[in-house]
Amino acid sequence: MLDEMIRPVALDASAFRSLRMARREDDVIWTRDWVCVGTTHELAGVGDLLPFTAGDHAVHIQRMAGDVLTGRFNKAQHGGCRVVPVQCQQGTKTPCSFTSCGHSRDRPVIAASELGDATPEMHQYLGLRPERLLPVRVDRIGPLLCVNLDPHGAAIIDTARSLQAAVPVLSQQDMPLQGSQWQEVDGNWKRVAQRLLAAEQLPRAFGASVLLADTTLAGLPARALWLFPNLVLLALQHAVCAVVLQPVALTRTLCRITVLGEGALPLSDWLALIGERLSDRAADAPTRADDAVASWLACEMTQRLDAFDLATNP
Repeated sequence: MLDEMIRPVALDASAFRSLRMARREDDVIWTRDWVCVGTTHELAGVGDLLPFTAGDHAVHIQRMAGDVLTGRFNKAQHGGCRVVPVQCQQGTKTPCSFTSCGHSRDRPVIAASELGDATPEMHQYLGLRPERLLPVRVDRIGPLLCVNLDPHGAAIIDTARSLQAAVPVLSQQDMPLQGSQWQEVDGNWKRVAQRLLAAEQLPRAFGASVLLADTTLAGLPARALWLFPNLVLLALQHAVCAVVLQPVALTRTLCRITVLGEGALPLSDWLALIGERLSDRAADAPTRADDAVASWLACEMTQRLDAFDLATNP
């Protein structure tokens, strides 16, 4: 297994900066994989709504009565435009007032009080008949919220078991929130994930679409995990830093950082650790661990691309 992982296979450079690849990812990854969008802590009250744009598709999760989480496509997928403007088709999310659009930047959680009758938020996200909006599958891995835009895709249960086996503390749905912050960084989302993983030792595949690397954080034994496509976890024994990656341009990524659990490291220390992993360091020759991560990523990507091409062009 390890010999297969470290074979010299990597994605072409265009996979990290081309609009064509971004559009392929929209077809093959963001609309078919389980995508992490945040945590249960963000939806504190009944009626609160968490927006998230997966690729070019704008969706949301809303907390309903009885602790039910409902996922839907946003009402105004193209904002106030009849067609998507050319400037919004170049792979960069625009700072538009229509935050419900799949080509604009997301806004933070919308409180239920902001979704009253005749409010702009209500018209953009819910419309007059939310029950008629196209549904989105929602599931949890402990406190982590995930969506899947494919109504016929695989269930998340096997992935959840793998992740919770690697990080047992994620079995707790009521992990306390230490803090959260959004941070934009330079780099394609796949590059950012590789840098966050920062594998010091040879990583190993751990179940479906999960890559695990043993590491140290602040001198403590830890684990770094990448749940493909967009979740990187930095885990200590009783605390987890979850980094949800969201591309906002071909070479720029929004990191939605949340620290959960109990531990000696405050949010500021976690942010410093993330900053170190993302910092521009002198380029060294790739290690066997780097090659293994690149090979695993190439495998995850090509499996999906080949399967999609076979299904659409038999």
